Amino acid sequence: MRRNDISKKILEELYNQNLLSRKEIASLLNCNITTINKRMEKFGITPRKQKVAVRIASQKKIISIPKGILKKLYLEDKLSIIVIAKKLHYSRETIRREMIKQDIPLRTILESIKLGWQEKRIKRTVLVNLYYKNKLTQKQIAKKLNTHHVYVSKLMKDYGLKTRSADFYHTKYKKYDFSNDLHEKAYLIGFKLGDLYAKLLPSKKLIVISTTSTKIQQIHLFKKLFEKYGHVWVSKAREDNNRVFTVLLNRSFDFLLLKKDSMPDWVKKNKAHFLSFLAGYTDAEGAIFIAKSNVAGFTLASYDKNILWYIYKNLLEIGIPCNPPKIRVKKGHVKNDGTMYKQNHWYLYISKKKPLLKLLKMLKPLLKHSKRLRDLKKAEKNIIKRNNRII
Repeated sequence: MRRNDISKKILEELYNQNLLSRKEIASLLNCNITTINKRMEKFGITPRKQKVAVRIASQKKIISIPKGILKKLYLEDKLSIIVIAKKLHYSRETIRREMIKQDIPLRTILESIKLGWQEKRIKRTVLVNLYYKNKLTQKQIAKKLNTHHVYVSKLMKDYGLKTRSADFYHTKYKKYDFSNDLHEKAYLIGFKLGDLYAKLLPSKKLIVISTTSTKIQQIHLFKKLFEKYGHVWVSKAREDNNRVFTVLLNRSFDFLLLKKDSMPDWVKKNKAHFLSFLAGYTDAEGAIFIAKSNVAGFTLASYDKNILWYIYKNLLEIGIPCNPPKIRVKKGHVKNDGTMYKQNHWYLYISKKKPLLKLLKMLKPLLKHSKRLRDLKKAEKNIIKRNNRII
């Protein structure tokens, strides 16, 4: 559930005037600290620097660890911050903040590594077992053994242990080549431009495709489209109920890396390919509905000005008259929750019975989104019923 009741005024009063920490504000407002972080970022409220936060915490007497104890453990006994935190039952961040506050000089990473190097606490057999057999990463090993991942990395080099390449982590599930079906290709391009993020991984061997949604139908559609080509991963629901779904694909899907707000020429020039593209874009950005006036309508709304104009021109060419795209919300408009439109938001709208019914019949066998199909059937019935009434 979105917390639109948390305004800029409330946050500024609690954070800047009452000097509450973000954690304290989250507790007071009965929400997650992530929500507070996001709202502060949205409203442009600058987080306090670490030194200021430590000073405020000290003044409020939230933390009180004698300097003598920290100096003995850190400087004389040469214990790491992690070990000290465990010994004193505090978090690592708390110990670090206290040491900074009390002007205890912190070791550099190289000094920490050298200290750990001298102790040689991790045996080769332990690293081999954790890294190769248990398939843990260097960071996971460091966390498990209460040390720094850089130390683990250097120790592995010293032992002559080869590290895994980045591709290792992306090959757990088999990847399959694209079908090369042009209708499917056109649909996927339309769907991608409307709703998906695509990026080539640094290895240049795989493409990551991802999106977020609160709608279960969108998850089902994403799986339907991509799980035959690779493993689809769906995250747990976040605080705002959004889930992230991701799939890794091989380079046969390079066509999804196309430029934003553009339509390939081969799609524009072929009616069947254009309709497949339009179906994909409609499943992502479209809406088919019955208005309050009991009139069926079809609309596409997005920031993709060029795509909407391409769609408009192609609709005219295939015999579906409609009005040109218009600006729905102008750039710079601020919504009630404080967010601002960074670009003009465009829309294309069709409600005249004859062209709309013709378009719906064309899209009916091509749409894959379950809700779009249900809405399309309702719109068809609405138009037919209104036509019969006139007759």
